[in-house]
Amino acid sequence: MAIAFAARAVPAWFAAAAGTLVVVAPCGDSASGYPAAAARRGWQSVAVTLAPTLRPPPGPDTVTAAYTTTVEHNGSLRRTVKQLRALGAVTAVVAGSAPGIDLAERIAWHLGLPGPDPAASLLRHDRGAQAAALRTARIPAPRSVRTTSLAAALEWARTCGLRSYVLGPATAGVPVQPVVCTSDLEISAAWPDLREAARHHSGSTHLVLTEYLPGRQYVVNSVTRHDDGGPDHIITDVWAETRTRGGLPDRSDLMNRQHLRSRALSLYVLRTLDVLGVTCGPVSSRLVHDNRRGALLLSALALPAATIADAACAAATGHDRFGEALNAASPPQPPPARPAGNRHRVVRVHLRPRDKGGIDPGTLRELPTVVRISSSLQRPAGGATGGEVVLSAAQATAVEADYRAIRALEHEGLHHDSRREPADARCLQQTPGGGER
Repeated sequence: MAIAFAARAVPAWFAAAAGTLVVVAPCGDSASGYPAAAARRGWQSVAVTLAPTLRPPPGPDTVTAAYTTTVEHNGSLRRTVKQLRALGAVTAVVAGSAPGIDLAERIAWHLGLPGPDPAASLLRHDRGAQAAALRTARIPAPRSVRTTSLAAALEWARTCGLRSYVLGPATAGVPVQPVVCTSDLEISAAWPDLREAARHHSGSTHLVLTEYLPGRQYVVNSVTRHDDGGPDHIITDVWAETRTRGGLPDRSDLMNRQHLRSRALSLYVLRTLDVLGVTCGPVSSRLVHDNRRGALLLSALALPAATIADAACAAATGHDRFGEALNAASPPQPPPARPAGNRHRVVRVHLRPRDKGGIDPGTLRELPTVVRISSSLQRPAGGATGGEVVLSAAQATAVEADYRAIRALEHEGLHHDSRREPADARCLQQTPGGGER
């Protein structure tokens, strides 16, 4: 339910603006990325800053120089919403840092703008809540426990009986280095400092003790927009990280989207986004690939993954992270009416012809609701349909998730060239630094 307030006189510069962007707790690269993207659209930018008593003390200071005006949030959501309403119609509300995710979702909800359920904000930034939700949904996830109790963490570790664990803050994106522990003694020794660091940086004292996964780590960036009344997840870029023998970051390689590993990671992330309640906006997902269990989510953060390589990445992929994030956060057109379906959902997905060839059948068979694939997926002569995939399941949500996954694969060009050998028969090529090309 939106809160109604009598608005004060709207400043002239707001009345003339094509749109108004509200960025909550802007810090770091997002502080300049969002207002620059808004300016390219002719929008005005408003920064909602956190009062000193609410702001995590360390890290970069809140940056507001690029914004037209600022509104300070002192803990009263009612007051902040009232101030934003008084400035005029708000087009979009986004988070400018991890501490701003919860507040941004609540503000968007009160203003009637697109956004996920603010009651489940933990799923967009808390590693422990994310792992628990994925396990409940029967999606592979690391074994972990989220708690503020050292005794509970030690008991869980004794139950698991693993050789190594990783202890760190539950909140993703905080500048706290997790600690690898091999015994109860090491967990107990690291606990007080990590708990204080977590409170200092995020305001939460929850820690996550998880199994140690030594596999290679990847970053999968995505943006979700509204399409036909539902979320449409699009994978924008996938990065492979290489570290030194000492565990320090060495290099990050933009992966070729044609490779099997890249496709497998993308499919996994597309499944997790629905479970995490992502309905619009950007998400940066960090994963590890285990040789036996496949992709496993380490953390997901509902923020653009801003880096100094953004311009080069946009030139290579055609995706502008901040620009697409603004488009995703803007109100969509009203969805068309949908008639009630049968108990068992069956969908024929007509693949769209593409010059690059058809989608790799091996990739399609990994989707859980696929029951039939047409014999030919390559583009026929004369521009006819590119084949069909039949989806069937008792739950409509499972079918819709796989439908969006197929459309995302098409949109991002995860195809194979029918003139070349099948993708399943090709091996991943490794660069001298370990990155896939």
